[in-house]
Amino acid sequence: MKRVLFTISTIVSFSTIAVCQKPTDSNPYSIEGQLSLNSTSLTFNAPSLRARYFLKDDFAVRASIGLQNSSEKNNYYELPNNEGQSGYEINKSSNNSLSIGAEKHLSGTSKLSPYFGADFVIGFGNETAKWNNYDGTGFLSDFTAKGKNPTSSIGLNLIAGTDYYFAENFYLGCELGFGFIMRSNKAGTFEYTTGGVTTKSLTEPSSSNEFGNNFIGNIRFGWRF
Repeated sequence: MKRVLFTISTIVSFSTIAVCQKPTDSNPYSIEGQLSLNSTSLTFNAPSLRARYFLKDDFAVRASIGLQNSSEKNNYYELPNNEGQSGYEINKSSNNSLSIGAEKHLSGTSKLSPYFGADFVIGFGNETAKWNNYDGTGFLSDFTAKGKNPTSSIGLNLIAGTDYYFAENFYLGCELGFGFIMRSNKAGTFEYTTGGVTTKSLTEPSSSNEFGNNFIGNIRFGWRF
């Protein structure tokens, strides 16, 4: 955390001595990534990216794309101390999103550009599992299984944020949101094989709605050109 605070304080200190102002409409494009904040460092969270186009000096349209993918593998053994035959489970998850929206920028100061706006968001993803010599509870010889569960979502998000230009055409920012999203879990598939016999089944589809505030827990770093 000390390294994080030092990094932020260095940027802020630099911004107080840099002679810079907000760009005008002669710089209509911007692109930004996200700096994830954790306990030890600031790390670039690619490929979560956003592009903006300023139709006017105080009004921009924007498009964002976010890709989140994870994979986890756990190993299991027939005997204690990791001896005998082995088995494993692999769980993968993807959660991708695409949003389009608009921002209205307020007057602010020479360096600070507050704004408000809205995003229309769609999401799609998938969860998969693969088991080998594993039955969901522990090692089981000659047992294999695999499953898949697609997901999707659609929503509207009201946003408010600010850009702070610490150097010419470069800015840091933060953003808050309040919105509504509908999530859908489509019918999934699951099949397992034991003793040479394969059994297949379908999981029931489900849906849920979420309404409330949300916080984008990172620092946005962008370039306007």
